[in-house]
Formats: sequence, structure tokens, C-alpha cells
Amino acid sequence: MSTSSSISSLLNSLNPSTNESLAELLGESSTSNSTSNSSSSDSSVLDAVDAILNSATNTSGTGLDVTSTVDAILQLDAQPEVNMQSQVTALNSQTSALQTIETDLANLQTAVQALNDPMGALDDVTVNSSNNDVVSATAANGTAPGSHTVVVNSLATTSAAYSAPQTSSALPVGEFDLQVGNNAAVPIPVDTADGTDTLSGLATYITNKNMGVTASVITDSSGARLSLVSQTSGSAGVITVSSDTTGADLSGSFTSASAALPTGSFDITVGASGTPVNIPVDSSPDNTDTLTGLATYINQNVQGVKASVITNASGAQLALVPTSSGQAGAITISADTTGEAAGGSGNGMGFASTYTPPTVQGMDFTAAVGSNEAPLGTDASLTVDGVPVTSGSNTLTGVIPGVTLTLSGTSSDPVTLDIAPDLTQASTGINNFVSAWNQLMTDINTQNTYSGSGSAPPLMGDPSLDLIQSQMLSDITTSVSGNGAAVNLQSIGIQLQEDGTLTVASSSSSDSMDLNDALSNDFSAVQNLFQSTSPAGVAQTLNTDLTTLTDPVNGPLNLDMTSITSEVGDLNDQISQFQYQLQQTQTQLTNEYSTINTTLEQMPQLINQVNQQLNALNPPTSSSS
Repeated sequence: MSTSSSISSLLNSLNPSTNESLAELLGESSTSNSTSNSSSSDSSVLDAVDAILNSATNTSGTGLDVTSTVDAILQLDAQPEVNMQSQVTALNSQTSALQTIETDLANLQTAVQALNDPMGALDDVTVNSSNNDVVSATAANGTAPGSHTVVVNSLATTSAAYSAPQTSSALPVGEFDLQVGNNAAVPIPVDTADGTDTLSGLATYITNKNMGVTASVITDSSGARLSLVSQTSGSAGVITVSSDTTGADLSGSFTSASAALPTGSFDITVGASGTPVNIPVDSSPDNTDTLTGLATYINQNVQGVKASVITNASGAQLALVPTSSGQAGAITISADTTGEAAGGSGNGMGFASTYTPPTVQGMDFTAAVGSNEAPLGTDASLTVDGVPVTSGSNTLTGVIPGVTLTLSGTSSDPVTLDIAPDLTQASTGINNFVSAWNQLMTDINTQNTYSGSGSAPPLMGDPSLDLIQSQMLSDITTSVSGNGAAVNLQSIGIQLQEDGTLTVASSSSSDSMDLNDALSNDFSAVQNLFQSTSPAGVAQTLNTDLTTLTDPVNGPLNLDMTSITSEVGDLNDQISQFQYQLQQTQTQLTNEYSTINTTLEQMPQLINQVNQQLNALNPPTSSSS
């Protein structure tokens, strides 16, 4: 009988109820030891049993290291999870490699589309001007090559106007009309109520009106001026200032131009020796009981003065502007009985009794002129291929289809504009295509190459790579018959190598034809080699197949990645389930070995009891005399 069986039997005979669990566990462990000797996991169980037996025969009562024992068993039981994790890692490596190839395909298609695009690299053009100081130009991709002549007679100018120098910080009160091009004139008040009685306030007010005018203050030795500059060049932006009543003889303020005035009359005398003219203010028969009607009456009956109505934040006023300066334009208001009928003291119109016009009447705007003394705000005048053209801007688009002209000067001598393919951009586009192609071939070759040592590439033997490489190599040998000397890539200096990559012959190489020669000698043939639709050219053919190969649903690489994603998901589900089962096993083993440990820690006391009972059953015998 084994040691564990002897002890178990002994323990059961001594105290069956207390030691039943230990006996059963020891019995199970012994059975496991006899029936599963070949398993590495069972080997750990045997080690645990040995530890139990050693503790059982050890009277120290130190018990069993439960955690280490359980961990040793679980470490071997967890091997299936390790294997599944390794499978997940391998599959993720395949996905990463597939994504690299997919990126290579996308980059190649981008480079191919740049060559196939009617507005792409092979359709870039350059424009060379024989005199950039007069006219320069740019052209959109796809613009037809050719030569054009331009004669610039005059440039478009921008209209501007400026006021007379203002020696006082406060501006003369009134208003003026400001018009830009054919737009409606806008009244501009000059008064305290609108915050426009200073040049800075007036400039801010005009600019904030968003009329297409930039207003600013310019100061020199003669004083400060208001500057008005149109935001539109040419005749469409001409600035017109009219009806300037600033500095005029103003009446008092009334509610509006149509409000009823205090009735009565007053006399107007223009000039020192002028004859007074009586102005009635009534509703009938003169219809002068409003500012509008009064202004009309004065303009019809009084010489040397112009009457108008201005409206601002304070209300409406009658403005009288003399047509002469100095004393000849002095205005005298007398015998004002307006308002007396309503019980007032007269002077209901609120005019100053005398008014002498300033040396400079109000703001006194002047239109700015150019170096030739011609007013600014004129259109550019030029001829293009003999056809007369006018433009409000010095930048012209559409005169020559696809071309933007920039005028900088004038000249009676024609300027020649030559539009030609941009060979530099074309060469760059083709070389970008070659680089993207070579990256794809290099990455595919890397996956298909294994030296026999170390780990094989993750996509080794993947049929999708063979499919892609085969299709691409077939497309790259596309030829276009009837296309002059440019019938295939080799004919323009692009050579296919044994590993599937491409090289571009340079002018320094010994090849009979290089890319630069092909582009210079027959650009349209090179362009057609890539862009031909019937038969399909190189770029056309590649783009069609790349679209199929990179299809997000049915592309071979995306199908592979979809399958791998599903497989990884299944494995992760299995791993989660296995980890749950392993955790349950850990809990069970911990409970079982904790029970054993508790019993083992009580062994010294039990053995001592056994010894006492044995001694009692076998008392020592006394020796005979």
C-alpha cells in the first residue's frame, strides 16, 4: 500500500468525519497520477500531490503553497489560449501586410489618375510672354497650345476723389450725394447728430455704408482732406460727388421735408446790392408750406442761389447755396414773419440773418486725375490677336479661352504669348507614377520572398498577391498602335525590369530614347499613350483594373481582410470563453487545495494523537529479572 493510502486509511479510521475531504482529494490525486502520467498538466498535479504527501509526513505543520500550486497547474492548462493568441497575432500581421499593399494600390491609382485626368499632369501648360512688363499670363490645365499677340493701349484705372483741405476740426454742416458707377446716389450727412462733423467720423461713416468706396483722411502741409477711393476699377467704379450743401445757409430743423412749416414770408437778398425777393410760406396758392415746395419755389424765383432739402439725424433743413463766392454770393434773410400767425415772434424758418459763403464752398470735392491729367476710373483698352477689347480690370479672364491676362503697362509694340505643354510637370507626373509602381512591386516581392530562415512573410503564398501582380504586369505592357513612335512605355524610355519594377532612362544613359526626348519631340503622342480611350492607353487600362482591385467590397485584398476580420473575431470569442472557463477552474482548484492545506496544517497534532494511541495499544514491557 502507498504512503498516501496508508495515511488516508489511518486518518479515516481515526476521525472519518473530519478527514473525509482530505482522503478523497488524496485519492483523486493518486488516481490522476496513475491514469494521466503522459500529460504535462497531470505532471503538475503529481508535483502537487508530492507536495501534499511531503507535508503530510512533515511534522512541522507548514502546510501547502496553494497559490504556487494552482498557478503551476493553470500555466499548462492555459496553453490552448496561448496558441489561439498566436493565431490572432499571425492574422493581424497578415491584415497589416494587406493594408500596405492596398495603400500601394491606392497611391498607384492616384498617380495613374493624374496622368489620365484631362486637367492633370499631362495637361499642364506654361505661358511665356515676350514682355512681362506689359502683359503676363497664366493658363488652366488643358488650354490649347498656341501663340497670341496682345497690344495694350491703356490700363484700367481706379476712380478717386478728395475734398478741399479742412483747416477746422469741425466740418461745415450739410450733406452731399455720393454715387459709385451706375448705382443710386446715397446722401451723406455732415453733422453732429450723425457723428460725421469730423473728417475721421465722416470717413468711418462712408466706409461702413459698404458702397464700394474706401474713405480715409490724408493730411499734408495744407491741411487734412477726405479721400474717397473706389473699390472697383474702370468705369463701373467711377465716383461722383454731387449736391454738396456743406457750408450752406441752413434753416432750422423740421420733422421732415414734407412737414408743415410755420406760415408767413421772408425776403432773400443775394449779393450786397441785390434786390430782396419775397418768399411766401403758405399752402395756397404757392404750395410752399413744406421744405420741398419751398425749395422748388426759391429755385424758380431767386437768381444766384440754389435751394435744396437735406435730411439727417436731427431732421430736415432747407439749404441755400450761393452760385457765387465772396460778397457776390452773400445771402441776407430779412422780414421773416413765419410763425407770427401762430402767435410767434417771426423768424420761424430759423435762418441766420446774414450769410457770407466761405472761400471754399463746403467740402468742395475734386475728382482725382492720372499722370496724363485724365480723370481716373477708365477701362483698359487693348487688342488681342487684332480684336479690340475693353475691360474694367487689368486682370482679364476668358478673352483667350483658359488664359488669364495680367496687364502691367502699355506698349505700341505687340507682345507675344506662347502657350505650350509644361514638360517639367509632365515628367514629374510620369516619374511619380513610376515611383508608385515600384513601391507596389517591391512590397509584393517582399511578401513572396523567403530565404528559409526565420519566419516566412505573412502573405507568403497568398493567391491575391499573384492575381494583382499578374494583372498589373499585363497592364503595364499595353501598347497603342498608330501612335507614332510612342507605342508603349519602352518606346518613351521606361523599361520593365525582371523583378517587375520600372526604370526611367535619362539623357545620360545609352538608351536610344529617353523620356525627356520623347516629351520634347512628340508630346501629344506621349500624352495619347497614357490617355487614349480607343484603344485604351496605359493610364486608361491601369485605372480601370485598379478600380476593380481596390473595390471596397469585392476587391481581392478587401475580401481577404474581411475574412481575416471574421476569423479574428471568432478566435477572440473562443479566447474569452476559454478565459472564463479557466477562471472557474482556478476558483475550484484554489478551494480544493485550500481545504487540503488546512488539513495539512493540522497534521502534526493528528500524528501526535496517532502516536499516543499506538503507544497506549502497545505499552512497553518490563524486562525480566
